[in-house]
Amino acid sequence: MKRTLVNSFIIHSRPFRETSVIYDILTNSNGLISIIAKGIKTKKDGLSMQPFKEIQLTFTKAKLPLLTKHEVIQSYIDISKKYMLAGLYFNELIYKFIPKNEPLPSLFDLYKNQLNYMSQTNTKSENILFRFEYLFLKEIGYEINHVYQDKYIINKDKRYYYKFGEGFKELDNTADPRTTISSKSLFYLLNNNFEMIDDVENLRFIAKNIIKENLGDKNIKSYDIID
Repeated sequence: MKRTLVNSFIIHSRPFRETSVIYDILTNSNGLISIIAKGIKTKKDGLSMQPFKEIQLTFTKAKLPLLTKHEVIQSYIDISKKYMLAGLYFNELIYKFIPKNEPLPSLFDLYKNQLNYMSQTNTKSENILFRFEYLFLKEIGYEINHVYQDKYIINKDKRYYYKFGEGFKELDNTADPRTTISSKSLFYLLNNNFEMIDDVENLRFIAKNIIKENLGDKNIKSYDIID
């Protein structure tokens, strides 16, 4: 029987019968897939099958692939001390948004980069959350539109607001105050300098609205914990 070798991260898991587990994993070559690990609960090395670890997996090709071997390549377990809830939220976004069995190597790289970033930074949690929301939405085609009036010239004395479907505009009396940001925050956003953004709560309001709009009838349970 043909076997496949992939690098992966566990995004979601659920028990299967008494001793087995079905894992939803983000892979470097096959996108998001489900595999079954038979008897994994009774095996000593089964404890290594945890989130926030890059794991090299071997599995048989089948309707529900069967895990035959696994090895931890890199552990980002330190993030669980500082940003565990953020990491679980990112996993839920991927699980709810991404269809199964579609190769998405750039999403795998984005996720791995985010774990690396969280393991090395002391940035505020809100900025960590927005960084991934922003980059994730961009990756899947729902990015926060940068286009704004005055041909991208940012006036340092102005505030801006986000108009859904159009982009950032200079503040006027039609603006929703929950979408307003300073010129400095807009500048940092355009340069992907997420640590320096001050108006991150309002930017997260924008991101969360785009997420909710495109999830349909699904909901993000993590919001009850992280917000």
